[in-house]
Amino acid sequence: MNKKVLGINSSKRKKNTYKILQDIKEQFAHIGIDMDIINLHDYNIGECMGCENCIIRDKCHINDDVSMIMNKMKEYDGIIIATPIYLNNISGKLKTFFDRTCKWVHRPELIGIPIMNIVTTASSGISSTLKYMNNVSILWGAFPTDNISRKVTTMDIKIKPKEYKNFINHLVMPKKSYKPSLNQLMNFAVFKVLALKVIQTDKEYWEKKGWDNKTYYIDAKINIIKKITVKSFYRMMYKKINKV
Repeated sequence: MNKKVLGINSSKRKKNTYKILQDIKEQFAHIGIDMDIINLHDYNIGECMGCENCIIRDKCHINDDVSMIMNKMKEYDGIIIATPIYLNNISGKLKTFFDRTCKWVHRPELIGIPIMNIVTTASSGISSTLKYMNNVSILWGAFPTDNISRKVTTMDIKIKPKEYKNFINHLVMPKKSYKPSLNQLMNFAVFKVLALKVIQTDKEYWEKKGWDNKTYYIDAKINIIKKITVKSFYRMMYKKINKV
């Protein structure tokens, strides 16, 4: 298959969450997919200062490993993000990393890359955590696919191929065959308006990519009803937002 996947482990302990990544890595090896695993706790990841310098000037003041990790993510055909659930949400380390990727919300660089999420928990928080993680993928311009979850009572159940089937399908299919959800299209429309009317750095980036004349980042399959809905939403947003 000749595809490369990056697994991101955000648990400090290399136990349940990490073991699932290892299990998937072994299974992927049998179908010709190379998978690397990195542990966020092995890197220096500083807290976001909220200065918005990365958004406005495309440069972060913090000298740590975040830019390196973000650049590494762009080298892969697919990404798997794994986290234990703490207080019904992702681990603190992963949240800190997510916060630091805020420039990707304005100028996404993972366009069409399939992302699969893995969560482990003692009992609760699966639905809300996965919803948040999928939303981050959409904000990055990536493509959320499968979600795998395990509780204490199901931790010993090995991962089955059907649990990552959609992820594999998106790894191999041409991007023109993708079918973005209405949520993905609406997100594109919102940030297209912001790019064209609010932040100059975003405007230059979007125009260079040719997204200023598109309904979505890539020429994917979008049915006529979604197109009409999104175009109407975009026109309404464009009129409401004042140009800066």
